[in-house]
Amino acid sequence: MSKLLLIALLITSSACAQLVPQDKLLHLSAGYVISSTVSAVVYDNTKDKKRAIVAGLCIAVIAGGIKEIYDIKHGQPEWNDLAADVAGAVLGVVTIRIAI
Repeated sequence: MSKLLLIALLITSSACAQLVPQDKLLHLSAGYVISSTVSAVVYDNTKDKKRAIVAGLCIAVIAGGIKEIYDIKHGQPEWNDLAADVAGAVLGVVTIRIAI
């Protein structure tokens, strides 16, 4: 099952790469990595699926929010960047939820 999910993710990501700007894909990827990592670590320590999902989502969204706050003075903040962070966070916790 996990191999099938990985193949589907790779196909989807390569198809999206042509339609979605690279900056948004980077935000999506960062949200995915952060949320899946945090979810896995929290689940390993607590064995509580709900807590792992909430922690993964919250940490990833907070990290994306901090990046956008930083961009207020040092770049261009965009709501779409935060939306991509949230989408990545959701994908990350869904992946971990399926795996556990």
